[in-house]
Amino acid sequence: MTDTASTNPAGTQRDLVISGGSAGIGEALVKDFRNDWTVTSVSRSLPKSPVDGVNYVAGDVFDDTAVNAVRESLDARGVGSIHSLVHCAGVADFGEFLTMDRSKWERTLNLNLHGTLSFVQGVAPLVQDGGRIVLYSSGTVFKTPAGAAAYAASKAGIIGFGQTLAAELGARDITVNIVAPGLVITALAEDLAPGEDANIATRAIRRPAVVEDFVGPTKFFLSDGAGFVTGQTLVVDGGSIRR
Repeated sequence: MTDTASTNPAGTQRDLVISGGSAGIGEALVKDFRNDWTVTSVSRSLPKSPVDGVNYVAGDVFDDTAVNAVRESLDARGVGSIHSLVHCAGVADFGEFLTMDRSKWERTLNLNLHGTLSFVQGVAPLVQDGGRIVLYSSGTVFKTPAGAAAYAASKAGIIGFGQTLAAELGARDITVNIVAPGLVITALAEDLAPGEDANIATRAIRRPAVVEDFVGPTKFFLSDGAGFVTGQTLVVDGGSIRR
């Protein structure tokens, strides 16, 4: 674990907590955010190739281990509050719902939806007034393809939760927004690789998505300029979904 301090233009340290920062989109976010933030990343396992300047801790968002690990890491550095929270951790299980084993769809709902509720409830109280919360959903919610019933249900729940949380935290000027990625081939979505060409064909920008495509949209929601934007879902998929 490596500690580092970062400052905003005004010279004030900003702490950011991110879940799922050890791989995929979360790893891309961590690599960029470490330049401007003091980043604490929590995942079920530590990354194989840690990024310098990031505070890594291990824990599962579905139970108390992730929340406890984050709080212990912050306490050890004397940090009592954070500026922003980004919840990126999740799983992707697909298959025809009527024949899907119950344990599989329960795992999807538990980790994606209930894990979001558990982790945010435990860490959001640390967010300062005027801070930021960004949740990750999926463009699958709007495309609703066959074979994605449990996954789409779990990710739709995150959108509804985020919109409601925005209403609850607005009095403290804390914004809550949601990023909904389109298909991007990571370890989480390797099983979907055979369908990538068909997905690309539906996009206005016809190229494969890369994890770096989600850094800018997330940084916007975290920015000072997004202080009057809350309860919104931004689909980032190259224009496959246009609404």
